[in-house]
Amino acid sequence: TEPFPGAHFATFPPDLVEPCVAAGTQVGDSVIDPFFGSGTVGEVCTKMNRKFVGIELNEEYALLARRRLGWRT
Repeated sequence: TEPFPGAHFATFPPDLVEPCVAAGTQVGDSVIDPFFGSGTVGEVCTKMNRKFVGIELNEEYALLARRRLGWRT
């Protein structure tokens, strides 16, 4: 894990997510993250020109992810 300000304890580093996204998708493909947390997968997908759907039940984490991704909250 990697620290992220305001995030929960299990924030994955983008360097761990990037090879997984690259191996399983092509530019323009979509990725689903059913445990979105702080939004690392969304951040990586945006950087790598992939679409994504993030699902997060905890509203605090969902708000954190929206802020991280620059979405209006």
